[in-house]
Amino acid sequence: MQQEQILSFMTTEHFALQTARSATIAEANGRTAIYLSSVSSAVVALAFIGQVSDAGDAFFLFALVLFPSLFFLGIVTFDRVLQTGLADLVHAREINRIRHYYAEIAPEMRRYFIHSIHDDVPAFFHDMGIVPSKWQYFVSTAGAVNIINSVLAGVFCGMLSSFALSLPDPACAALGALIFAVSAIAHRRFQLGKALEVMSRLETLFPTPPGDAIAKQAVASGAVSKRSP
Repeated sequence: MQQEQILSFMTTEHFALQTARSATIAEANGRTAIYLSSVSSAVVALAFIGQVSDAGDAFFLFALVLFPSLFFLGIVTFDRVLQTGLADLVHAREINRIRHYYAEIAPEMRRYFIHSIHDDVPAFFHDMGIVPSKWQYFVSTAGAVNIINSVLAGVFCGMLSSFALSLPDPACAALGALIFAVSAIAHRRFQLGKALEVMSRLETLFPTPPGDAIAKQAVASGAVSKRSP
């Protein structure tokens, strides 16, 4: 009877975690949609101001007020979609632990599972159907928001240098490109730091065996170290 109750608790928790994962995805999509629509509307408004003012002082002043506001919205969007992505990672790893319990009480079911029964990072990538790579970051929601934020930062600094310092266009473009690169790298380092912080607090109870194909693929791609458990 006790085992039946535990199994009931586990299946309920499994369902709740699946629902929570759906909620994180929905929130990330909603936040990103609001941000992109704000950027799109602001660019259209800036184009109208440019036509009316003939790209004069009013155009620059409007842009210099607009871009910092968009960048702030982008920063909070980036941070929030990063949080939801990490929450999804936590939920997925707990689901794998529950699946491991299913395999413990019914070992004959193990060969019917396509999703992993291990609760480490390689198993998470496997369950997502992702081949880990260094470029995976740029197809994530946080990675996409990072690039848009960095473009806004670069354009703002380029326009500010042109308006306030009267620098030539090539110098403004070079400064904007430099700020874009610095912003993109800063976003990326922040994301890596947060991810490592969250993962360091999660204990791996059922790691993928070193000889498993999933673990070999993760090591070969550089997603995890060969020394990782």
